[in-house]
Amino acid sequence: MLIDRDDIILWRRRYLLTIKRLRDEGHTRSYVWVDDTINSSKQAFLSELSTGSKGPSGKGKRLIIAHIGSKAGFVEGCLWTLESKKIEDYHEEMCAETFEKWFQDVLPRLQENAVIVLDNAPYHSRRKQKVPNANSNKHKISEWQKSKNIDFEDEQRTANTQ
Repeated sequence: MLIDRDDIILWRRRYLLTIKRLRDEGHTRSYVWVDDTINSSKQAFLSELSTGSKGPSGKGKRLIIAHIGSKAGFVEGCLWTLESKKIEDYHEEMCAETFEKWFQDVLPRLQENAVIVLDNAPYHSRRKQKVPNANSNKHKISEWQKSKNIDFEDEQRTANTQ
């Protein structure tokens, strides 16, 4: 069981309450202003108005940027950018191994007692060994149990000895 120190729990609580307060005060916007008096892009052009920002097309390469910062600013030498080589799906390029390599370079640069906050991105954690689940076949489950020296009763082995 993982237990946090009291000071970490209090810090996390203050952080979350501050975020909630800032959101409640309107520091974030989940909407955009739309002028519904303009009916066409031609009318917007003639009125010297913009037709608004265009959403991402979903086409083209992706740029992934990571950095470490604090009240004092960004930590020197921790900027990391990764340009996707693929146009469609960049997720396999941004994986646990890639993140871990960058993170191992970052750790020595952090101040002592630094608090690291990560979200639940899949590449922020990984299992060293895949554990069988309900979809695993019997052979994989029994091989995993053998590798862990877990005693189990193999029905086939029992049937063959009778």
